[in-house]
Amino acid sequence: MREQNLKLNLNHKNCESMKIPTRFIVIDDDLLNNMLCRVIIKRAAGESDIQTFNIPEVGFEYISTEYSNGGAPTVLFLDINMPTWSGWEFLDNFEKLDDKIKKQIKIYMLSSSLDTIDKQKASDNKYVVDYIVKPFSEKRMLEILDEQKQMV
Repeated sequence: MREQNLKLNLNHKNCESMKIPTRFIVIDDDLLNNMLCRVIIKRAAGESDIQTFNIPEVGFEYISTEYSNGGAPTVLFLDINMPTWSGWEFLDNFEKLDDKIKKQIKIYMLSSSLDTIDKQKASDNKYVVDYIVKPFSEKRMLEILDEQKQMV
């Protein structure tokens, strides 16, 4: 695992030219999970731009303004069950964004829900790459980096 981590960290230096995500966004009302995700992302991806939001509407506003004039490839980890907007409401609003914004962001649902309906709903959504059951792990983060590299 450490050797694999080292390889990915070395490759991280070339992220921009390879179109591998150099930016990460976590939207989850659980502050502890946001902190855990930040640590895991840093360990797996090295120094990256990591934004965390515990209020989905604030995260959505950030995306709609920050990415309107371009940006770097980004992975978004999105929780489902949140007190204001749910992950599904976030996705409904995300769908209304300009295509140039949507193309920059790959969404992974990150939830404690084991509900097969949630998993199927995520699978059916064209903006969701995968459904990850919490807790998030460094191993899964390394797999995501590899997946994104292969999508290029």
